[in-house]
Amino acid sequence: MTAPLQLRVHHWLPLVRNVLGPGGRAVVWVQGCSLACKGCMVPETWSKREGELYDPNELARELLMHPEVEGITVSGGEATDQPNAVVQLLKFFKEAGKNTWVYTGYTLEELVARDDLETDRLLSLTDVLVDGRYDILKAGVYRWRGSSNQRIIHLTDVITPTAEEASCSGSVEVTLDGQGRLLVVGVPPPGFLPEFKAKLEARGLRVNNRHTWK
Repeated sequence: MTAPLQLRVHHWLPLVRNVLGPGGRAVVWVQGCSLACKGCMVPETWSKREGELYDPNELARELLMHPEVEGITVSGGEATDQPNAVVQLLKFFKEAGKNTWVYTGYTLEELVARDDLETDRLLSLTDVLVDGRYDILKAGVYRWRGSSNQRIIHLTDVITPTAEEASCSGSVEVTLDGQGRLLVVGVPPPGFLPEFKAKLEARGLRVNNRHTWK
């Protein structure tokens, strides 16, 4: 008997606006990363044993309940480490007429060279792929990406390329969830997180983070 397909997830949000892609977006951060780039903003997503397991179809239904969602962004972690489950998630959104945006630490050329059916299916369901390892030596203020070597690749014409993608203007959304956890969504510029933490502490707010913010 085949076990049900499950997606290991670090966190998800039903709606963000103009961060990690354009417009109103649902965001899923997958759990588990085979690359572990130096200086990664979210090293807590590296472990393949943590996170929560979700049926990708049920998660997609939950995310699509928000009427302002125009598309989904899959970040990480590393999306292509769980290609089967991510395929189901993307497929559900495409069938609902929504666009798809995927982050990966691998280059498009590396993914194609895998010659793997599920990886190819993942790419076929992706409208925009942001590829390449995060490089702390090339980090800066870039729209929707963390370092200059990373590329925003339009695999379909569903999302129209804009000059904004090449701009040096980051975008970050800061929220508190129902459990009092601080969520920083987007790709902050180098030094943003420790400076933000220092300003919070100057106002008497203590931030308990598992990993050092850089």
